[in-house]
Amino acid sequence: MTEEAKGEPRGGFPGRAREVAILRTVLAGQGGTWCVAVTGEPGIGKSRLLTELGKLADAAGRTVRSARAAEFETHIPFGLFVTALDDRLAELGPERLAALGQQQLALLATVFPAIPAPGPADLVDAERYRLHRAVRALLELVAEPSGLVLVFDDLHWADEGSVELLDHLLRHPPQARLTLALASRPRQTSLRLWHTLSRAASDGVAELLELAPLSRADAGHVMPEGLSRSRREELYRASGGNPFYLEALVRADERSIAVGDAALHPDAAIPVAVHAVLAAELAALTPQERVVAHAAAVVGDDFESDSLAETAAMDAGAVLAALDRLAERDLVRLDGASGRFRYRHPLVRSVAYQDAGPGWRLQAHGRAASALRSRGAPPAEFARHVERSAVRGDHEAVAALTEAAEATMHTTPATAGHFLRAAIRLLPDSQSATPQRLTLLGRLAHALGATGDLRQAREAMHEVLRLLPAELTQIRAQTARACATVEQILGRYTEARAMLHSEWKRVEGVDAHSAAVLLVALVAGESVEHERGQDRVAEAIAAARDVGDPMLLVTALSAATLIDRRADRLDEAAALLDALPDSDLVRDIDAAFWLSWSEVSADRLTAASRHMSRGLQLARVSGQSHKIALLTAVRGMVHAYLGELAAATTCFDDSLDSAELTGSEELRVMALTFGCWITTWRGDLAEAIRLGKEAIVVNNQATAMSSWRSGQAEAMLAQAMLHSGDPHACIELLLTSSGGAELPAVGLRTRPLVYLMLTEAEVAAGRVAAAAAWASRAEDAAGQLQLPLRTAMAQQARAIATLPTDPAAAALLAVAAASTFGRIGAAVEAGRAHLLAATAFGGGGAIDQARAHLLSARALFTRCDAQLFLPQVAREERRLNARGPRPESGAERFDLTAREVEIVNLASDGLTNRDIGLRLHLSPKTVEVHLGRVYAKVGVSGRAALAGVWAAAARD
Repeated sequence: MTEEAKGEPRGGFPGRAREVAILRTVLAGQGGTWCVAVTGEPGIGKSRLLTELGKLADAAGRTVRSARAAEFETHIPFGLFVTALDDRLAELGPERLAALGQQQLALLATVFPAIPAPGPADLVDAERYRLHRAVRALLELVAEPSGLVLVFDDLHWADEGSVELLDHLLRHPPQARLTLALASRPRQTSLRLWHTLSRAASDGVAELLELAPLSRADAGHVMPEGLSRSRREELYRASGGNPFYLEALVRADERSIAVGDAALHPDAAIPVAVHAVLAAELAALTPQERVVAHAAAVVGDDFESDSLAETAAMDAGAVLAALDRLAERDLVRLDGASGRFRYRHPLVRSVAYQDAGPGWRLQAHGRAASALRSRGAPPAEFARHVERSAVRGDHEAVAALTEAAEATMHTTPATAGHFLRAAIRLLPDSQSATPQRLTLLGRLAHALGATGDLRQAREAMHEVLRLLPAELTQIRAQTARACATVEQILGRYTEARAMLHSEWKRVEGVDAHSAAVLLVALVAGESVEHERGQDRVAEAIAAARDVGDPMLLVTALSAATLIDRRADRLDEAAALLDALPDSDLVRDIDAAFWLSWSEVSADRLTAASRHMSRGLQLARVSGQSHKIALLTAVRGMVHAYLGELAAATTCFDDSLDSAELTGSEELRVMALTFGCWITTWRGDLAEAIRLGKEAIVVNNQATAMSSWRSGQAEAMLAQAMLHSGDPHACIELLLTSSGGAELPAVGLRTRPLVYLMLTEAEVAAGRVAAAAAWASRAEDAAGQLQLPLRTAMAQQARAIATLPTDPAAAALLAVAAASTFGRIGAAVEAGRAHLLAATAFGGGGAIDQARAHLLSARALFTRCDAQLFLPQVAREERRLNARGPRPESGAERFDLTAREVEIVNLASDGLTNRDIGLRLHLSPKTVEVHLGRVYAKVGVSGRAALAGVWAAAARD
C-alpha cells in the first residue's frame, strides 16, 4: 500500500465509524459478501478508507496487494491486475505456478510479465473469458494459504481489460479466501462498471459504500487546534466537508490564499480555492523543480528517476536533487516496496499536468514515448504518449499506434479500438492515405464488434463501404456481407436485406463472383426467417455453381435446405464440404456454419457435430474470433440433442461469457435459452427456471426481436415449469407466447416440440381429451416436415395421450419413437421414450418388456447425466417390483457393465461398430474389444446369436 497522507486527522478516523465496521464485516466474509466498493467525490476519503482496510487485513494475517488506476494511463491492458500481482507472481516461482497447467500459463503470460510463456496462447478476442478464467484460477493459487485482499483505487480510470475481468470475477467468484476492495468516483465511473457493481450488490456479493462529506463536528478533528470559530466555519464552508480539500486549505497560508466558496475550477472538478492552494505549492518551486514536477505528471502515476530525466530533458543528478525537494514538500512520495515515486494524490498530479504548458507537454510526451520504446516497453505503454505527442501526417506515430492496437486486440479489444481511432485521426486528408484508412477502419470494426459496440462497428463498416471505390467489387462484396451480419445481429433485417440487394444489383453483370457472394448472403439471411427467400434459392445455387466456388455453393445449398428441406441439396453440400481441404475452408468458415445449422434442422445430428467441430477448430487456429461465439453456441445445441449434457453445459457457459463480453443480445438469449433446457434435463429445476426467465427478459428488452428465437425461450421455460409440477403455468406460457393453438409465432420446426409439451401438460393436469387434440396437432406439424426427430416427437405425444386409455397402443408408439430417437442419436429423448414404453408396458401387465425398457432408459440417462429422469426410472422400478418378483436382468445374468449394456443394445438394433463408436464417442476398435468380452460372458460367437440371447433375456 502507499504511504498515508501527512496531516492525519486528530482522533483516528473521524466520521467513518460505520464504514469501518462494514469493512470488518466484509473482511470476515460474513453473509457471503466478499467485495466492497467505496464511491464518493474526489478527496472524500476513499483512498484513506482502503488504507484502513489494508491495515485491518494485514493485522489479520492476510496478504494485501494494491494498485491504483491513473487518469492518463487508461489504456494499459489489465494495468490494475499487473501492478497488484506481478511481483507476487515472481515470488511464487515456477513450481507453484506449474499447478495451473501449460494452457492457463500460456494465457496468463499474455498479461503478466512475471510469467514466462510456455508456448503460444491460442487466444482470440471472442474467447477472452478463457483468459479471465485463468486469472480466476491464478487468484485462487495466490490466495493460498493465508487469504488475499486485492485493493483497487481510482477504479473510474481503470482500463477496459481490468473492468471486464472484474465483471467476470464478480459473476464467477474464485473459490478462495479473497476480498476485493474497490474505490471510484461516481460521476466518472463508466456505465459498464456501474452495472457490474450494482449487479454484484443485488446478488449479495458486494457492499456499496457511498461516502458523504464530514459533518462540522467531524471536520473539526481535521483542523489544527487554536483556530477561531469563524475561521473554522470559513474553512468548512469552502471545503464542503471534503477531507482532502479541508487539509489542503489548512496547509495554505491563510494570509496569502483567500478562502472563497466551493465553486469548481474550470480545468478540474475541485473548488477554485483548493486548486489555487495546489497551484501555489507548485509556484513555490524553483524553475528546475517545476520542470521535474511537470515531467513526473507526464510520465505516469508512478515513475523512476531515469525515465523522469529523459522526459524532462535534464541531467540525472539535477532530477534527483529536484525529487528530493519535491519529496520534502510532500508533493511526491517514495513507495518503499517498489522504489518508485508517485504524487501524494491524483488531484495534485492533475494540477501539475495542467500547470505545464501544452507545447511543453507535447514535446515531453514525445520524449517519454522514445524512452519507453528504447527500453523495450510493451507497445500499449508507449502508445499512450505517442497519441499525446503526434501530429497529423506522422506516419511513424500511426505505425506505433497500429502496433499497439494489434498487440491488444485479442486481450483488450476496447483498448485496441482506442489506439486505432487515434491512428485514424493522425492520417493525412489525402487520397494517398485512403488504402491505409480503409485497413484501419476494418480493424476498428473488428475491435468494436469484439467489445460489443456493434452500432459503432456497423458505422465503421459503412464508412469503409463509402470510401471503397466501386471498381473494388470483391472487397466491397466481402465488406457488405460482414456488415449485413452485424445488421442482422442488431435486428435490422430489413436494412441488411436492402444493403445486400443494393450491392448485388450494383455488381450484377459486372463481377459474377462478387454478385454470387452477395446473392448467397441475401438468401442465407432470409433463410433464417423461414418464410422468405424461396424466390431466389435456385438463382443463388446456380450463381454459386457458375463461379466455381465450392464454399459458396455449400452455403447456398445449406441455406436453401432451411427453406425447402430438400435432402438431396443437403447431401450435396455435405459431400462438397467434406472434400474441401482446411486451407480452402478456412477462407470461408461460414460454409461450415450454414451446413451444420441446416443439418441440425434436418435432424442429422452426428454430421452436424462433426462439421461444427471442424469449423470451430479452423476459426480458432485462424483467429476468426467473430465466428467462434456463434459456432460454440450451435455446437452446444448439437451436444444437447446428442445427450452429451456435460459438453453442452460447457459450450453454453462459454457462449454466455462471450455474450457478456460482446454485448450480443442474440447470443445471450440463445445461451440462456438452451442453458435452461440443459439445466432442466440435468435436474436443477430452480436454476433452469431462473435462466429461462432471464432469457425472456433479455429477449423482450432486445433492440429487435429475432425471428429464429421467437418462442424458444418461453418453450424452454415452460418445459422447466412442467417438470417442476406446474402444468397449468406451462400451458398458459406456451399458448400466450406462441399466439394461440395454431402457434403462429413459432417456427414450423419448433411446433412438434411445443405440441408435445402441451400434450404432456394436459395429461398431467388430468385433461386427456385436450391432450389427444394437441397430439393430433403434433402429428400434423410433423407430417409437414417429414423429419425423423419431429416424427418421433409426434409419436411420443400420441403415446402420452393414449397411455391413460390404451397402454398397449401407447407402448407400441413409444417403442417406435425410441427407435427413431436412437437411430438419429437423440439420446435423452430416446431414454424418455424408453421410460414411456416401460410405463405403458407395465400398465398393460407386460412386466418383462417394461423392465427391459427401463434398463435401456436408465443406461441412457446415466450416460447423458440426465439427472431429472433417474428418479422417474426408480419410481417405475418400484411400481414394477411391487407387482411381482424382480427377475434377473440380462445385464445381471451375464455380469455386464453399463458400457457393455449400451453396446449390446445398439448392436442388437443393427448398428455397425463404426456407428456405435460415433454414438458413444469410442473408436471402432474399442467397440470390437467390448463386444469380444460380451461374447465371452454370454457364451456366443457373433452378433446374431447375441441378439437372440439378449431378446430372450428380456422376455424371461
